[in-house]
Parts: sequence; structure tokens; C-alpha cells
Amino acid sequence: MMIRRDWPAAARILTIVAAAVTVGGCATKRDVRDLHDAIEDLALRQDSLIRELRSETRLTQDTLRGQSNQIVDFRGEISHQLEMISQSLTRLEALTGENQRSIASIRDQLVNMRRLPGSSAGGDATDSTAATGGGANVPPAREISAEATPGGAEAMYNAALGQYHEGMLSTAQTAFQGFLDTYPNHKLAPDAHFYLGDILEQQGDTTRAVAQFRLIPSNFPTADKAPDAMYRIALVDVAHKRTKTAKAALQRIVNTYPGTDAAKLAQAELDKLGG
Repeated sequence: MMIRRDWPAAARILTIVAAAVTVGGCATKRDVRDLHDAIEDLALRQDSLIRELRSETRLTQDTLRGQSNQIVDFRGEISHQLEMISQSLTRLEALTGENQRSIASIRDQLVNMRRLPGSSAGGDATDSTAATGGGANVPPAREISAEATPGGAEAMYNAALGQYHEGMLSTAQTAFQGFLDTYPNHKLAPDAHFYLGDILEQQGDTTRAVAQFRLIPSNFPTADKAPDAMYRIALVDVAHKRTKTAKAALQRIVNTYPGTDAAKLAQAELDKLGG
């Protein structure tokens, strides 16, 4: 940059020297040669400065062009993200509406079942809790006559199970709880308790999940889900480093329910824990 500022001044000085030499009439060949060389040197420096200016101009243009492209790309990315957000909101609204319709449908089923005649019928002779002396954590039976509501309990349970398999856990939780409130001693009650426990565990509520699992072996000891529930409880103990308690629970599964899948899994877990 210093060269750019010195060039005009040097040119003016050479011009003045050349004029002075000419006027004085004492110019020699060497003076003329030196003046010629100085002029050529200035011309070369001028060309170099011009090339430098052109290079800087190209760099500036390239930078501006790059920044302009970046701005265009940035705007395009923002537009794309906004479009994705809009689509997500649309899907969320659709899912919310579907959940609301499912909840309303389950609520209507509950209302219709409670309005059916014979809803105050006595207990079920196949009630496993009554057969084993009952359980403190299970409310009194409120059975509905099978003749009055053929398949009503199964339909309600299947609706809850469908919501569970579709991943609508909150809706399924409400539906399973409604089923248990209406049919606490039904043959499908152990399964409902199991799925409720699974949903609660997925939601991070381990304490309530274990409470649901415990109801199954406590009140439905002969149910197919009893060993599975005990195994899930043992896994919670393992996760919380309650190794001694977990080993005892796993051994109880092996001893009480031999040959079941839960017993095989319990034995494998015992082997991992060191017997």
C-alpha cells in the first residue's frame, strides 16, 4: 500500500528532474539513461500495482458471490425447516384428534356397559382371587352378567390392547384402568395389570409399575402373567443394584414356575449375577 502512495510523488519528481536537465542544457547520455531506467522501473511498479488491484478485486467479487450463495442457501434451509415444522404440527394435530376420538369411544363403551341390565350381578365363580382367599390390594368384584353383556369385557380389553400396540400409551393406560375399574376380577385382569405396569415403566414411573406387577402374583397366582410379572420386578431390583433381593426373586420364579419362559429367563439372569 505504501507503493501506491509513493508512485505519484516519484513520477512528479522525475518529471521535474527531466525538465530541469533539459532546460539546463547539461544532460548527458548517462543522465538520460538513468532517467529512462527510472521511468521503466516506475512503469513496472505501476503494472504490479494494477495486477494487485485486479487480484484483490477478483477476491472481493468471489467473496461477495460466496456470501450471496450462502445467504440463498440459508434462506432455503430456513424455508425447509419451517415446512418440516408445519408438517409436524399437522401430524401432531391429526394424532391429537385421533387420541381424543379413541378416548371418547372408550368412554362411550364404558357408559353403554354400565347402562346394560344385570350390571349388579354377583361375583364370578371363576374369580381366582376369591378362590385363593382374596387380596388386600384388589377392590371388591363388580362383575357384569356374561349373558347381559356377551363379549363386553373382551371388547373393552381388546380396545385397550389395540391402543397399546399402536403406541398410544396414554390412551391405552386410561383404557386398561377403565377395564380394571369395571372388571377387577376378570380372567383378563392379570394381563391388564401387566400392560399397565409396562406402560408405567416406559413412562419412568418405576414405583407404580412395580405396584401393578405385584398385584398379579399376589391376587392371581395361577395366571400366566404371574411369573412374567415377578421377572419384571426382579429386573427392576437388578437395575437398582438390589442384587440380594433380585437373586431371591429370580430363584423363587425358577422354583415356583419351572418350565415357563420366565423361569428360563430368571435362570439366565441368575447365572449372570453369579447364581
